[in-house]
Amino acid sequence: MPDHFISFPKNFIWGSATSAFQIEGSPLADGAAKSNWYEWTHTPGRIKNGDTADVAIDHYRLYKNDVAIMKQMGLKSYRFSISWPRIIPERGKVNQKGLDFYRSLIQELLSAGIMPNITLFHWEVPVWAEGGWENRETALAFQEYAEVLFKAFGNEVPFWATMNEPSIVSGHGFLQAYFPPGKKDKTLFAKAVHHLNLGHALAVQSFRKMNLKGQIGLVLAIFPFKSRDGNPEDEKYAQKMFDLHNGVFLNPSVGRPYPPFFFEFTGENQADYEKDYSLFNQPLDFLGVNHYNPSFAKYVKDLNIWENDGKPIDGMPTNELGWPVSPTALYDLLMFLWKEYRHKQIIITENGYPQLTSNHTLEELLEDDARVHYYGTYMEQAQKAIRAGVPLTGYYPWSLFDNFEWCEGNNPRFGLIHVDYKTLKRTFKKSAHWYQKVIAQNGFDLGLLPKNPNYPIYHDKPKA
Repeated sequence: MPDHFISFPKNFIWGSATSAFQIEGSPLADGAAKSNWYEWTHTPGRIKNGDTADVAIDHYRLYKNDVAIMKQMGLKSYRFSISWPRIIPERGKVNQKGLDFYRSLIQELLSAGIMPNITLFHWEVPVWAEGGWENRETALAFQEYAEVLFKAFGNEVPFWATMNEPSIVSGHGFLQAYFPPGKKDKTLFAKAVHHLNLGHALAVQSFRKMNLKGQIGLVLAIFPFKSRDGNPEDEKYAQKMFDLHNGVFLNPSVGRPYPPFFFEFTGENQADYEKDYSLFNQPLDFLGVNHYNPSFAKYVKDLNIWENDGKPIDGMPTNELGWPVSPTALYDLLMFLWKEYRHKQIIITENGYPQLTSNHTLEELLEDDARVHYYGTYMEQAQKAIRAGVPLTGYYPWSLFDNFEWCEGNNPRFGLIHVDYKTLKRTFKKSAHWYQKVIAQNGFDLGLLPKNPNYPIYHDKPKA
């Protein structure tokens, strides 16, 4: 091997990831209930260009073809979510046709030699769950749903995650009104955070009681916050931002109380929340880390803390959504998580680079050098963290396919596989071919990454 070959441990898990609502389509098929996201996407003005996920990439009907693509790529594992309203159309009722779909998908994966990695909750709440996560009863209903899946598939599926990115659900949904239920209320934000933690803990508790042989964890979107210039006020502000985004879920995952700023920010009574702390202490088999970029914090007096002035540093490369590209931030994050929280296993469950359809020709979308460079430089930092002692055991690029990207609609494309949304044709991008070789070689030649990737560069606008 050349000196600049980046190799990974022998049993490293190479996978890729998707979510149910973003790829399946047919959201009401075969007895499924409506979800909060189904209603959100059918509310005028919520989704760019009026896009919906009614078809998405039609994975619900084309899953066998999609598993064949995974096998062709050489995936060792496939991370996907299960649609709660597809399984539980009303509380206490199980939809057998929903279970049958996922059973067929799981069997197809196992027959292809691909390890299923299931996420129970990737943002879809059934509409029958009144109040959603602001209601404690939703956490109890989530436990019931989890138990249905554990009983159905617990002997076949080796990896489970309870939730995907609860910080996005609580922050975007209850403070920014960007995601459903579209509210801006600190008290409801606090309740949603707490009930998401409760639902997670109850699901883990049920998993342990059933003595299943697999592993269970939690997937968090973790954005390390930094100041742009080292200003002490900005550093304090950055810590507060970290506490609200990350600490409120990281702390309970290892049996610690909420950060004090959580109560300072929301005005909630700490005693009302402490009664569940002992229940939250459910040891995890792994922490799933979704990381795309660092975030920056700039203190502005009297600014609502959630309206952070988070512009990148002047001259910094970004992706096409304006998120900073900083591979070393991944190394720093992995080292921080390992030293501060000591999870016994960490898996990178999402990491990826978007392109905007509106900015490119089809040929440019397929020749995605920037994505290849992004993956390679981030993987390099992941391997560096492993060499430093971080128990990192797997990597799942986001995403396997171009898909419906929530409120952004169909324009941002994160996929290794290009999807024509009119014909549903799947086509390997350059990044897919590159990743196929990475998996086969259990590493890659750093010196062969594309030179001078065409990253957008952020520039501060001159003051008037």
